[in-house]
Amino acid sequence: MKFQEWFPFYLQITDSLGINRRDDYISSLALHKIINNDDSIMKPYHGKNAFIIGNGPHLKDALTTISGGYVIVADSAIDTYIDYCGVPDIIVSDMDGNMDTILYSSKKGAIPVLHAHGDNMDKILDHAKYFQGAVATTQNIPMIHLYNFGGFTDGDRSAFLADHLGANHITLIGFDFNNVNNKSYYNSSSVLKKRIKLAWARYLLTYLAKSRGRKLSESSIIEI
Repeated sequence: MKFQEWFPFYLQITDSLGINRRDDYISSLALHKIINNDDSIMKPYHGKNAFIIGNGPHLKDALTTISGGYVIVADSAIDTYIDYCGVPDIIVSDMDGNMDTILYSSKKGAIPVLHAHGDNMDKILDHAKYFQGAVATTQNIPMIHLYNFGGFTDGDRSAFLADHLGANHITLIGFDFNNVNNKSYYNSSSVLKKRIKLAWARYLLTYLAKSRGRKLSESSIIEI
């Protein structure tokens, strides 16, 4: 997705969630100073079929359907994926997942695609320096070696990345747009924001599927 196509979505998303776009930009600059790799490091996956792993229910059973292609894991699903399938090819993360597992995966050959947004500056400063083999992304204005492939949550950004890499088939595994995976520190406001984010993930993936000549049919395994 080109930035001109993404930008209207971005304005609507940030307005709906009260996101400060200036903070997004500042975090992006911070990540860009630490991670400055060309996305050509993902060239081995160009044109191949992609499996995108989310952290929805019944994920363990759905993982058995993976065959061929390459795997992109949204960071909330990394522990389950590692336990059952080993190290993935690519991890898409805004650094709120298990960073120890993500760092382990990176050392074993996975490519981390680390994302900047206004609320994760502290995580960028704490963690990004350990991922020199990573690719940096933003939901704000892209620049050289700071990419915006489209998408907002880790899961839908993974699918937009696969589309950028020219995947003929993109299979979404373990995606649940209806139920929030509650964390101990969530309050009612946090849950509401997560529901809004899930709604945007569904909307963006529906848009992506349509652009690829497909229809998003929700299940534990989705082809787009």
